[in-house]
Amino acid sequence: MTDPEELLAGVAAVVGRYDDEAWVALANRGLLRRARKDLDVLEITLTETDGVRDRVSVAVADHVVSMGTTGPADATCTCASTVLCQHIITAGLWLATATSSGTAGAADSSDPAAVPDVPEASAAEAESRTEGLHAALMALGADALTTYAGLPGYRWAHQYLDDLDDPPALTRSGYLAVTLTRPELTVRYFGGGLDGLVVDQNVPHVERYRVAAVLAWQRAHGLTLPAPPPRRAAADGTTGTTEAAMSRTESRTRLRGTAAALLRDMVAVGVSHLSPAIHDRVVTTATWSQGVEYHRLARMLRRIADHVDLMLVRSAAADDLELLDDLSRTHALVAALDAAVAGSSGGAEPVTLVGRARTTYDPVRSLELVGLGGVPWRTGSGYHGLTCVFWSPTRRRMYTWTDTRPESVPGFDPRQRWAQPAPWTGLATPATSAGRRVVLTNAHVSHDGRLSGVEATSAALTALDSDDLVGQLPVHASWADVAPAGPQALIDPVDPASAWVVLQPAQAAPAHWDPADQTLTWMLLDHEGQVASLRVPWSRLHAHAIERLEALDPALPEGTLVVARVRRTRGRLLGEPLSVVMPGRAINPVDSLHFDQGASRTKSGLVTRLLRAGTPDRVSGDDDETGAMPAGPLPAALAGLRVLVEQEAQRGCSGAAPGTVVTKLNTAHSALRDAGFPVFTDAEADLQPTEALLRSLYLVQQVETALA
Repeated sequence: MTDPEELLAGVAAVVGRYDDEAWVALANRGLLRRARKDLDVLEITLTETDGVRDRVSVAVADHVVSMGTTGPADATCTCASTVLCQHIITAGLWLATATSSGTAGAADSSDPAAVPDVPEASAAEAESRTEGLHAALMALGADALTTYAGLPGYRWAHQYLDDLDDPPALTRSGYLAVTLTRPELTVRYFGGGLDGLVVDQNVPHVERYRVAAVLAWQRAHGLTLPAPPPRRAAADGTTGTTEAAMSRTESRTRLRGTAAALLRDMVAVGVSHLSPAIHDRVVTTATWSQGVEYHRLARMLRRIADHVDLMLVRSAAADDLELLDDLSRTHALVAALDAAVAGSSGGAEPVTLVGRARTTYDPVRSLELVGLGGVPWRTGSGYHGLTCVFWSPTRRRMYTWTDTRPESVPGFDPRQRWAQPAPWTGLATPATSAGRRVVLTNAHVSHDGRLSGVEATSAALTALDSDDLVGQLPVHASWADVAPAGPQALIDPVDPASAWVVLQPAQAAPAHWDPADQTLTWMLLDHEGQVASLRVPWSRLHAHAIERLEALDPALPEGTLVVARVRRTRGRLLGEPLSVVMPGRAINPVDSLHFDQGASRTKSGLVTRLLRAGTPDRVSGDDDETGAMPAGPLPAALAGLRVLVEQEAQRGCSGAAPGTVVTKLNTAHSALRDAGFPVFTDAEADLQPTEALLRSLYLVQQVETALA
């Protein structure tokens, strides 16, 4: 039996740690505002302190709220509400202020909109205040977590953390918080055991995310609980997996062998001599990959199928050397999957290799964004669409929303889509989001930052001036800080949203048209004289942007920002502009280059000539895994090896004498080792020539990326 005074102090200590964001995570801001008003107008009294059940009862007008040491998470109310009601919030606020617990108080009840006036604590003070909470999480063992979530839930939590690309973010204030990235949610701990962990999103199997948050906190502080035991073996000696799981494992094993053989066959035949039968094999293997949830492999095989299709119809956009590069990267991915299965006791592949379905979206209760403009586009595979770009100042990352259709679907125009109804309630058109603060409620977000256009999402807009907007953006004044060019594995996953950046140029050069490349180039210089080349390839969809950039005064006002999608290749910063953020504007500081008219628009003679001449569009490639490497100076031995591989793979090596191709490659590898590249080791004499060619080309691409 707990002493009544100690019980009351314990409950008050828990609710005293709740700040506004914590209450909103449990309910919503509307309920919190109404609860604060209830503190003024309703009679609230402590009716019972039950030391046997470890609960206190608070009368809020005609209703009674019962709350234990886990706080509002397991509180009950006598009202008809089936979810957390405003009476529970009112009782929690009253307990936090009406007791002498010494915890952080709630807001002054005379002001319903007030925010607790608690001085911001230093890191040391925050750690001291939460030391008891930290000790409670660290004391939770595997048995307690397994009992709470069950063995499947405990196993899921371990695998969930292992699959995350980045470790969760941990913070301390009046409580402990663990921010997870997939889905994007925050788990807060105020005390009171595992039920006292508050998850700010509605997720299925919430107990699993609570266990994952505990494991993440413990791992970050040097404690790693043992992995869950393997599944119990069945009587026939197999593990206790379901028949469906077994069949998927077997299917994946067969698929990897089939895919590797297909890639080798394409090189053996010659990438310049592929047939419709090869195309059918690639399409079938891509479909198979999607069926066993090898999402990245399926995407790369579909890209290869598009390459082969272009070559079969003798399209001018066909490029057998680009196809060969994709073959080597795909071959490396298959080899990495094989190695992951062989090196894992459970035969599990990491999610970075398997990939995630692009149609998988996680719910986010509230997402604050700033609209940065939009861009229309068209791909060589027959799709066109509109992409809008957003920055989240709270989550510190870029997000995109895209509406796309096949070109064969009538009635869809990417440029007109900018001024047509937006997908979310409360947002009139995509155009109205540019330069404004947009708060999405019930948003759905994919792992790579794509926003879903579901009707359940609603938007609230707030106007921003230039100062307000610039203060929230991640501005880069030095190009050395943009898209670092450190070595990156070619099969590493790419976050497309991270390519969007905000540049602050010191000066700009007039836009220049290259008639040979059919591209307009706009060069921006930073304070150190480094150049970022922003390019707009000719397309009727881009005609407006080309006209705007031609007329743009190169003497940009001080403080002008440029939003662009960039990549760094061979040390050069390349990209395409999206919008310009103008200083000193009281209304809508974002100038969307592809749509807005600008201060003074003049007719472009260049665009007029291109339209009259019927100049064909240059289309962008599909959203692929890696950017193409432009031509540039390379070590002679490295360039020589690439030429050798390309020549052998173009004509095919099925009829080559045994050992001939491997001997040529080993000679080229020896020259590269002499030039200071020890990664190029000799291949075994009995290695298949197709295997040796694909491995060599992957090494060449990896070294080219590292040299950038």
